[in-house]
Amino acid sequence: MDITRRTDYAIRILLELARSDGDPVSVRTLATTQEVPYAFARGIQRDLAAAELVQTRRGASGGVVLGRDPRDISLLDVVRATQTSDSCSVCTRDPTWCSRMGGCVVHRVWREADEMMGNYLSGQSLAGLVEQERNR
Repeated sequence: MDITRRTDYAIRILLELARSDGDPVSVRTLATTQEVPYAFARGIQRDLAAAELVQTRRGASGGVVLGRDPRDISLLDVVRATQTSDSCSVCTRDPTWCSRMGGCVVHRVWREADEMMGNYLSGQSLAGLVEQERNR
């Protein structure tokens, strides 16, 4: 699995929101503090809102807040919200892609790698990462 720049930026933005203790943060502030181009941050915010990982609040004291408790947002959630795929190989995403499907021993390796990566990322929550950061 290739973690895209979009996903990396999304994780940084979400970690900043997890540190804010529920206070709304403007997209501009998130973009500045996390060194993300503003237009890119706006697009990421839309992806995260569509996945219900964040909520937006309008008005003078508005901004972006987490859509769920940071203990309930995993890195796998972020990958799925910001990337077109969470697989390491096209053959695990599209069974019609390869004519060797069903008889290829390597397909099993890619499928198991996807499962291992998914399990690992689903066990990494925003709250856990913020806690690790505080304990450094």
